[in-house]
Amino acid sequence: MIAVYSILFWIYLALLTAVLVIIGIPSIFFSKHPYKLMSRIWAKMLLLFLGISVSTEGLEKLDKNSHYVFMGNHLSYADIFVLLHVFSERQFLFMAKKELFKIPFFGFALKKIGMIPIERGDHKDGLKSLLNAAKKISEGFSVLLFPEGTRSSDGRLGSFKRGAFVLAGRTGNRIAPFIIRGTSDAVPKHGFRVYPFKKVHLKFLEPMNPGGMKDKELLEHVRGVMLNELGQKDNLSTGE
Repeated sequence: MIAVYSILFWIYLALLTAVLVIIGIPSIFFSKHPYKLMSRIWAKMLLLFLGISVSTEGLEKLDKNSHYVFMGNHLSYADIFVLLHVFSERQFLFMAKKELFKIPFFGFALKKIGMIPIERGDHKDGLKSLLNAAKKISEGFSVLLFPEGTRSSDGRLGSFKRGAFVLAGRTGNRIAPFIIRGTSDAVPKHGFRVYPFKKVHLKFLEPMNPGGMKDKELLEHVRGVMLNELGQKDNLSTGE
């Protein structure tokens, strides 16, 4: 049954994405933020299909009128559904790996939402992505990224990329760390199987001011806070 359900989910995901992209095309011509509403609907309908229940903690720590650089652990594609749902009323953008922008319909929607592609293997393009993100922050957006750069295979916090902390340091915006749990139970990193009716918990930690810290120092501080919340020890190198 799980295999059949999983196949249906991926078909549903593809069709839902294509349909909402097509429906949202008119918004390109009259909206400053095309596909914003469609992205909320997309996330909500995927969570409903999966039967995921989302609980949050620490949202009261976030000022509704402030802009942040959100950073969290990355477990699953379902992280995206959850975060779009929780942040439905906040102006924010994801930084996402460039490969996602090549997916038919989905990549088009990412561009129109205003998501920022990251070229992980090219330092020049990576710098360009950071400059684009800094520009968006100056225009009134928060930026959300996963400093690990990829999904964790086992739930352990992977090594962090320094670019995220260059961005936070240069803009001076506060970093809002978060920890997400449970999404990999619903949509694991490996394989095509998905599992319904899982519980996801999203916890926001205390926002922190870069305060003139250097990139590496800031990276180590944020990483330490997240590792402490996860109850994990740091056995990996950082700052690639």
